[in-house]
Amino acid sequence: MENNEREPDKAVPWLEEYSQVASTEWHDSDNVHISHVRNFRYQADSSPVPDWYDFQCKLSDVIATDLIVSYWAGNAIAHVFLSFGFNNGKWLAISIETRRRQNQPWSAFGGFLKNYPLVYVVADERDLIGVRANVRKERVYLYPLNITCQQSQELFRSYLLRIEKVNRHPEWYNTLLNNCTSNIFQHGKSVSSAVKYDWRILLSGYADRYCYKNNLLKNSLPFEELKMRSRLRGSDELTIETTYSQDIRRNR
Repeated sequence: MENNEREPDKAVPWLEEYSQVASTEWHDSDNVHISHVRNFRYQADSSPVPDWYDFQCKLSDVIATDLIVSYWAGNAIAHVFLSFGFNNGKWLAISIETRRRQNQPWSAFGGFLKNYPLVYVVADERDLIGVRANVRKERVYLYPLNITCQQSQELFRSYLLRIEKVNRHPEWYNTLLNNCTSNIFQHGKSVSSAVKYDWRILLSGYADRYCYKNNLLKNSLPFEELKMRSRLRGSDELTIETTYSQDIRRNR
């Protein structure tokens, strides 16, 4: 594992949601096959029903990117990830997370001590966004990014290549230096000159404000109004429909 001599035990029992890791297989520079796209469903007692599928796509079919900010503790800290939209209406979310073992709690301090391997979770939006809005009752916001189709395609490609790299050379998550927000920043820098260093990168809860300041959000509204309109209203229903991606974007 990079930056450390200890490598995670491959036989360790991972949490169910991390038991499969996404991987890619390129057929040419445009066509890619993604294995183990997560698509969990939830039952009345909130317990997950595991499911994964494979996804075949073209980079040239990516037409949009959305930023998702999910607050689980106060206003300064949030989980931040991206979702990529295709010309057939499909959306695929990619979240950079800690790969935890069964009965291993999350700890921000523990993230400084090389306790958690870094993992890129590729998932259906009804899983990755729905579990936060509907099941965990987090405050979730969805913002379309103000970037071109070509930049979205380059960003998606950057993510897929990073997945391959992390699979080949595992890395440790670091609460400050190698986390969800810092990695998004590095991906963004590779495709847009508008992405520049800012203190808000260190406080993930201000990621949307950072993007707004740098004209990376597709809207001209004042920020507070935009944020209010971008809030996803979670449902008490744990059964999240297959039309979830379309449902959360109605009237936007």
